[in-house]
Amino acid sequence: MKKSENISEIAKALNEVRKNIKQPEKNANNPFFKSKYVMLEGVVDAIDKALPKGFAYTQEVTSDGNQISVSTFLMHESGQYIQFDPLNVPVGKNEAQAFGSAETYARRYTLSAVFGVTSDVDDDGNQATKSARKEQPHKRKYGRQAPAKTPSKPMATAEDKDTIKGKVASLAKEMAMEPKPLLEATMKHAKVSSWGQMSKEDLNALDHELSTELMEFRSKKSKDDEKSSDELFDSLNV
Repeated sequence: MKKSENISEIAKALNEVRKNIKQPEKNANNPFFKSKYVMLEGVVDAIDKALPKGFAYTQEVTSDGNQISVSTFLMHESGQYIQFDPLNVPVGKNEAQAFGSAETYARRYTLSAVFGVTSDVDDDGNQATKSARKEQPHKRKYGRQAPAKTPSKPMATAEDKDTIKGKVASLAKEMAMEPKPLLEATMKHAKVSSWGQMSKEDLNALDHELSTELMEFRSKKSKDDEKSSDELFDSLNV
């Protein structure tokens, strides 16, 4: 429940309503409990006639899935207010009639509780909750299940690794460096942590990284060669 810091005026007004309200006639039959109850219209009419000046109420209806929620707000001209927690009513069927019955029941029930209207359980509440109980799925008990096994990745073969070694040796020769540091640097860039436990996926990443290294090296070499040619022509004053 939410409320203003001071609710003294609302408390006085609410007390006045409860003293002056005329209990409405129970003019509707409840076939489930073989009793009579007050319809929503009767509850609202009885409350409205007993409200003092400067005191009002409103209700907010929301739905979420198969559930209706009704919140009731009390407001006073002094600025004081009370917001009651919503009443949630399950709806068994996804039909307009079932939602309407649940809303009527929730509004009527909360208003009666807040303002002290004497009423009985109505057929709307029975219709909403009974159908919900019928359609509520039974819970099944399951034994403890073993965790699903993560499918293992296919591993790189010895032949795959020999192919990569050949590419590393060829690139190292072209770059004028040792194969081992080149392989270690390439594995780091490709995020391959183990040569012995290398998967096919790791192999493809490593191969792609080697191809990238080769293209970058050749591109840089080509630019350096062009720069050297320009410097040569400049030195000859051509």
